[in-house]
Amino acid sequence: MKLVLLHGRSQQNKEEAKLKEEWIDSLEQGLQKSGLTLNLSEDDIIFPYYGNLLIDLIDNRNNYQKDVIEKGAGGVDPEYAAFCSQFLGEIAANAGITDKQIADASDISITEKGPLNWPWILAMLRKIDSESSFGQATLWTFTNDVFHYLKNPIIRSRIDDFVKSFIPKEECVWVGHSLGSVISYNILSTYATNTIKEIITVGSPLGMKVIKSNLKSPLVMPPCSNNGWYNAFDKNDTVSLFPLEDPHFYTDPVITNNGKVLNDTSNKHGITGYLKDKEVALRIYNALIK
Repeated sequence: MKLVLLHGRSQQNKEEAKLKEEWIDSLEQGLQKSGLTLNLSEDDIIFPYYGNLLIDLIDNRNNYQKDVIEKGAGGVDPEYAAFCSQFLGEIAANAGITDKQIADASDISITEKGPLNWPWILAMLRKIDSESSFGQATLWTFTNDVFHYLKNPIIRSRIDDFVKSFIPKEECVWVGHSLGSVISYNILSTYATNTIKEIITVGSPLGMKVIKSNLKSPLVMPPCSNNGWYNAFDKNDTVSLFPLEDPHFYTDPVITNNGKVLNDTSNKHGITGYLKDKEVALRIYNALIK
């Protein structure tokens, strides 16, 4: 049995071996709460590290991000602005942040609100930052990475092909976090294989309208998953806004959701906080041994 671990956004310029070790150590901590241990060899744990590939495919991303946040860079691509407006708007609404609160915290009136109004988008970003544990830079990086993966067919294809090359011929349990869950769905919903015993996602943003609207319709339970799909999230995780269920993300058969995770990382989204959760770790363990 193999275990595939697919990381999320902003993992570029990190040591692959250390990242993999961090995932495994956190999972072991979660299993210790049930008196268990992973009992898998290093070779049986597959870690498709696409972080550097993604950042290389997004040209001048860091410099552009700095200009956007600090200066409100002009000449923004309308498609990019619309995506940011939808993405941040969903997060703000879920956090209970009103248009009036955004306007009151800035020098922009509600009448200036619009999907292509860059100052309004920046005002949303700053208000979310002040009301949540996500910093502006972190949230912006996530927005930017997801946009480029979903909207640029060359980037999506390159990342998908890279990750697909790690799908084992042996039976495996597939775990995807954050952007990794989006990539997982995009690949596994169409890839012809019968080796995926169970799909497990944590901190997934798939329930957001702006993300699922950019996926192939209708949404489906990946046919390659023999025992279904389990999704876990912390209700205070700004990124995993909604459970993967009707009306947010409907599949037949339905996805099993666990919204009781108490992620102990600072922004409630970090992978270590999910893998250390007793129930999440136990689900992975049971999927491996059954």
